Amino acid sequence: MEKTNNRPDWGKLFQAALHEPGRLGSHYRLFHRYSLGNQLLAMEQMAERGIPAGPIASFTGWKKAGRKVKKGEKALGFWMPIIKKEARQNGDGTEDEVTKVFFLMKNNWFALSQTEPIDPENPGTVPTPETPEWDKAQALAKLGITEVAFEHTDGNCQGFARPRMGEVAVNPLAAMPWKTLFHEMAHCLLHGETAEAQFVDGGAINRSIQEAEAEAVAMLCCATLGLPGVEEARGYIQDWLESSSDRETFIKKSASRVFSAADKILKAGSAKTEASQEGEGE
Repeated sequence: MEKTNNRPDWGKLFQAALHEPGRLGSHYRLFHRYSLGNQLLAMEQMAERGIPAGPIASFTGWKKAGRKVKKGEKALGFWMPIIKKEARQNGDGTEDEVTKVFFLMKNNWFALSQTEPIDPENPGTVPTPETPEWDKAQALAKLGITEVAFEHTDGNCQGFARPRMGEVAVNPLAAMPWKTLFHEMAHCLLHGETAEAQFVDGGAINRSIQEAEAEAVAMLCCATLGLPGVEEARGYIQDWLESSSDRETFIKKSASRVFSAADKILKAGSAKTEASQEGEGE
């Protein structure tokens, strides 16, 4: 995407990401975080019943999210800890209180596909704002990235990427699906070449900096296309870069990488670029 007078100053935006106030959305805490064992158990039950894998919540949890369980749906079962306190007699006639933990299977949870909006006019999903100057399908195709189904049980997870496979997924209930998509696409462009992502000088890029880089790309894309999410992106970046050493490394080594990835994403989906290429071929 060629630089225009309407394009924001990326350098200033990059610096502001570390200094101006940001905001972490409540969507990262909307769903309960279940144990890994129960998440695997849920996946197994969904596979056995032919239910599409996806976020899980209790009846009440889905109600809070603006959805209700469909009639006739059978709940998923989790192992729940039951704590019981008992008195134990000692040999000297005294008593001690001991705590025993039992696990009981309870069927109280449902997957996203087992629910429907409480209010059909407000389905709980957020449509991507119209961006006539950027085409999602075109961008994914040009960059060799495939969007796959969101098969993740954690509803707080907004999306995920498999960089080495060139795959991205966005939670159907993501608070800002466009920002999440840019973030996951950035992971594919920046962190997918090797098992351990590295800077040009050979230094390894740790998880915190990888997440900050991907979110910085999302921030620039949102700002350039006039989409909401810049303030939330700053909050996410600052949350991952709590370490002063990570912030210093990010400032020194990540800027050019972030600008390059954002430029590739915007150019790949640019309607103007597509139109100019078609004109050249006539």
